[in-house]
Amino acid sequence: MNSLKKHLAIFNLSARQAICNYQLLVGLSIFLVTCLVIFANLWKLVATKTGMQTYEPSQLLWYIALNEWVIVSLPRTHENIEQDLRSGKLAYLLSRPISYLGSLFSEACGTLFVNLSFLGAVTFIFTWFATASLPFGLEGFFLAIILAVLAGIVGIIFNILLGLSAFWLGEVDPLYWVWEKLLFMFGGLILPLTIYPIWMQTFASYTPFAAILGARSAQALDYSPSISMFLAAILLAWAAIGVLAINIVYRRGLRILTIEGG
Repeated sequence: MNSLKKHLAIFNLSARQAICNYQLLVGLSIFLVTCLVIFANLWKLVATKTGMQTYEPSQLLWYIALNEWVIVSLPRTHENIEQDLRSGKLAYLLSRPISYLGSLFSEACGTLFVNLSFLGAVTFIFTWFATASLPFGLEGFFLAIILAVLAGIVGIIFNILLGLSAFWLGEVDPLYWVWEKLLFMFGGLILPLTIYPIWMQTFASYTPFAAILGARSAQALDYSPSISMFLAAILLAWAAIGVLAINIVYRRGLRILTIEGG
């Protein structure tokens, strides 16, 4: 119980700090709206040239908006881990009576909660005005929020996993760059997965990328209770896999610190 209270306190503190840092939220909002305008026009160009009829123009913008909403909201937790290792701060943090990974996760979730709330409002208002339509009902709306939270948590977990690679690589950015590009491609950031070749759709279905982005956004636009529950289960499964991988990698990383006298 005490451990839970500590993690909740970290969550609350992180959320308050994110709210106070309103300049960053405004900057992220401008970046998000810019991406929506650029990607929406790019999608329309591709759709016109290829004759794709997967979505109506208004649905295209909503699809991209729901994807960008989560992507932009994710805190860059991997950079915090890299910095803790480089500065030697990790050795100090390990001596605290609270799990380093647990506190890192709680802090990231606090930031994610604020980002999703603020950027979610920006996303929905902008896209609603831009399309003059709302392609989902009340159930689809709440589904979009729930799945976005789950996708954000999964994103945090894998960002932590990427950050732990700093034990061996020292610099995380190259690996994160690869992860991000795979997420964009196999997550269907701009182009829906349904227009991909079958083999790419199959491959994407066996990765967390589709559940984090494309499949989640598509489900919000075309609500199905059974598929939504299945998608939520997939996100939870990937969260469990990510946590297991984190524990394995973290223990091996700590051995390196011990051997090197860190």
